[in-house]
Amino acid sequence: MDLKNKAIAALICGILAVISVFTGVGALIGLVLGIVGIILSIKVKKELEAMGETVDADPALKDIKGMATAGLICSIIGTAVAGIGFICVACIAGTIGIAACSLAPMA
Repeated sequence: MDLKNKAIAALICGILAVISVFTGVGALIGLVLGIVGIILSIKVKKELEAMGETVDADPALKDIKGMATAGLICSIIGTAVAGIGFICVACIAGTIGIAACSLAPMA
């Protein structure tokens, strides 16, 4: 996979991580997509750093660097929000479980 495709995939994973939190399916899918987006973004940035000074001279590489940066930011935000959402859902499920146990008749 070349750099442009990796940067696009990282950006898409980041955007989907943010969006998945607001759907009903959400938190686990958002966590997975966010982590994949972070890994892809970091790989692209490392490969661009290995190229050296040619990145600043080539407009196409600047665009790839921008997409990788945007993918990293979206992925971090998506992972954080999905993690918070997952913790909230787990707390709510635990609270409901405790409430249900306390309402059960004692034998």
